[in-house]
Amino acid sequence: MGTDGKPEFSLSRRGLIGTGLGIAALRASPASAAIDAQNTPAPAKTRAPFDSMRAYIAALEDHGIVMHIPRVDQDAYEATALMYRIREQHGMRGAPTLIFDAVRIDGEWIKGPLIINESGHPYGECLIFGLAPVDEGPIHKEPYASYRRARAHVMSMLEANDGEYPTIAPVEVSRDTAACKQVVLTGDDIDLTRFPFIRCNPGDAGRYINTGVVYTRHPKYGVNIGTYRCHLRGPREIGLNTEPGQTGHRHLMAAQRRGEKTAHVSIALTPDPYVWLVSGSKMAYGGTGIVDELSIAGGLAGRPLEIVSSETNDFMVPAHAEMIIEGEVPLDDLRPEGPYGEMAGHQGKRKDAQFWMRVTAVTHRRNPWIMNNFTGAQAGSLMAPAHARTFLQLRKKFPSIVDFYSDTRTVGVTVTSIRKSRAGEGLDIARAITEQNFFAKVVIVVDDDVDVTDHEQVLAALGTRWQPWLTTKLYESLPSLPIDPSTVTAGRGSKIAIDATRQWPDEGGPDAFPPLNETLLAEGAPEAFARVDRQWGERIRAWRAKPVP
Repeated sequence: MGTDGKPEFSLSRRGLIGTGLGIAALRASPASAAIDAQNTPAPAKTRAPFDSMRAYIAALEDHGIVMHIPRVDQDAYEATALMYRIREQHGMRGAPTLIFDAVRIDGEWIKGPLIINESGHPYGECLIFGLAPVDEGPIHKEPYASYRRARAHVMSMLEANDGEYPTIAPVEVSRDTAACKQVVLTGDDIDLTRFPFIRCNPGDAGRYINTGVVYTRHPKYGVNIGTYRCHLRGPREIGLNTEPGQTGHRHLMAAQRRGEKTAHVSIALTPDPYVWLVSGSKMAYGGTGIVDELSIAGGLAGRPLEIVSSETNDFMVPAHAEMIIEGEVPLDDLRPEGPYGEMAGHQGKRKDAQFWMRVTAVTHRRNPWIMNNFTGAQAGSLMAPAHARTFLQLRKKFPSIVDFYSDTRTVGVTVTSIRKSRAGEGLDIARAITEQNFFAKVVIVVDDDVDVTDHEQVLAALGTRWQPWLTTKLYESLPSLPIDPSTVTAGRGSKIAIDATRQWPDEGGPDAFPPLNETLLAEGAPEAFARVDRQWGERIRAWRAKPVP
């Protein structure tokens, strides 16, 4: 125990995630795990498909990537600081899921659990599809082979379905079997401040519900679900922040233009992982037009999503979510919202006029599990399913593409590797991605021997293979991320496309690029790495595994 009476714990990687991660021998090529054994079943006690987030987290527990902390004082911002410290030591994609059993908020201890970073570790990318995660190292690297295995799995699903996500229509279940209906609150019985919704940062406007799956409807385009932050202003009032360009915002603005006075909204909290990842991704807009997102969630799960009707509107919501918040949005009464820490890692602006919601009903499981996202510090939803279609479409257009990664650690940076077949191909691909990808502010194309998830390798390619003249395209104004703090006009910004491949002589490069020193070692002494692994592999992997006394 610490001096304050709270449990002490280690932040070493092995102390955090135990032997479940089983750090494997050093691997020469992370990309080699892209497609191998993509249908290998996961050995976890709890197997996909998961009906609830609880079941998914149980699978994470089986693999040793969950840390339990009995109590955390968020009045002192302990949870926030802890998330930053864990990211510093283990990376955004190497950190465990955190579960806080109780949280101090405004001087009171509120019962949890509060779930943090449920989608951060790439093992989860495999587990939701019943695949075995890739046991990988070295210890200082964030694990991406599991991400690649899951991405390859989803790409195979897309290829079998003409390039689109498979869909399975949801099925309605009775209220008696819907876990989200175990407790029903209306009127003065509603008090959202009793649940562990927290203020993430001293600069935030207050406590936030920031992992809600928000339901809106358009008479022509149907129902949309999206993840939008909601400022908790009181027992029955929350701000509803939808950004211009987001589907939820378009739905509400269209209702306002039609002269409607209110819009009905439901918000599902802590649903199953399939609904959660679809809500946080642009997955419903493909070549066949708008597709029901709950059907996409069912297609990814391989079974129908079970749904139930809301209490005060006709939205059909996930039956096994932890909580459903229902309400009305006054369309002619906009109120200030923010500031709030954005996903780009900077404080967002205060907005003078934003939608808000009057809560009409709350239904929830007994002892609901609440998720929080430390936006900008932790990872958001799982990446592989959303990246899979983009990667597949790029490869069909540019067969030379080998790998692709849109980096959430450094928002706005996209890296693609290619096996170059002609002069100018690298810049052509970089330009196409820059012009077509809304989030891609800095696009870097590298050779196929560069791991696109490895910042060190990408920066080395920029430093030694890239000559900015003739291999760079600057754009003065393109559609861009609205919350980018560097832009002057929200939603419009400058971009850059970079060809960081080895430049051929007819591209202005040298007559020949010298080989890499490591390549010469591998070719000239092919047994050297195996000999080192056999003799000193464990010492190399574990030399910093124990916490410093």
